[in-house]
Formats: sequence, C-alpha cells, structure tokens
Amino acid sequence: MTDKTSKAKAQTAETTAFAPVAQIMETLKSAQEKIQVPAAARDFVKRNAETAKARAADAEKGALNATATVEKALVAVVGAGASVSRGVIDATIANVNLTLGGIQSLADASCPTDAAQRYVAFVREFGQANIVRAQDAFNTVRQAATDGAKALQAEAGKLTSFGKTA
Repeated sequence: MTDKTSKAKAQTAETTAFAPVAQIMETLKSAQEKIQVPAAARDFVKRNAETAKARAADAEKGALNATATVEKALVAVVGAGASVSRGVIDATIANVNLTLGGIQSLADASCPTDAAQRYVAFVREFGQANIVRAQDAFNTVRQAATDGAKALQAEAGKLTSFGKTA
C-alpha cells in the first residue's frame, strides 16, 4: 500500500466512525431552532435576578452603614485622643504657671520657716491639681473607649443579623 492509499483508507474509516456523531449534530442543529424556552422559565429567571439585585443592594447598604458607624466610632476615639492631647498641653502650661507662682511665693518668704510653709503649700496644690487633671483625662479616655466599643458592638450585631438573613 502506498501512502496515498493508506491515508484515503484512514480518512474513510474516520468519516465512517464519526458519521453517527455528525448525524446527531445535524439533528440537534435543526431541533435547536425548534426548541422554545417556556415563558414561565424565563419569568422565573427574571424574578430571581431581580431578587438577587435587591439583596445585593441591601448588602451594599448594610456595608455602607457599618462603615459609617465604624468611622463615627473611630472619629470619636481620635477626637478623644485630641482632647487628651489638648489636656496634656493645658496641664503643662498650668504646671509651668503654678511653678512660676510658687517660685514668686518663695521669693517673698521672709524667713526659712515661711519658705518651707510656702513650699509645702505649693507641693500640695501642685499635686492636687495634677490628680484632678489625671482623673479627667482618664475619664475622657474611658468614656471614648466605652462609646466606641458600644458603637462597634451594635454594628457587629447588625452585621451578624444581616448575615443570617442574607
């Protein structure tokens, strides 16, 4: 057998082997044009697509609300930090003024006993003022942390319940 003859026989065998597949494909092509998707099936798909769009919009709204709540909580915490920072600056200035006043008071002392009494009064006033400032700063930080934690917990609860309904 020559190459041409063997190639021809192989081609014939191939055509013969795939003839049923070709016939099925032709039948499906002609049947495909005749197949109609029922209106109920199309409506079902459309309704589900609309429902999915609505749920996606709800999820987006929930995520945006959660982000806004977290942002508010973080702004409150940052605001509290700025407030504490201002408090530290105010306390430093008050301490400098108190110390300068104590120095002036010591300069006015007429004897060592008077100077010692003035110094003790200065230390007492300085300590009491700083204790009050420290308590105020602590209360400010605690309140900001509590408010931020409550806001985050509330939002986390909303997200958890949203996840269960979606």
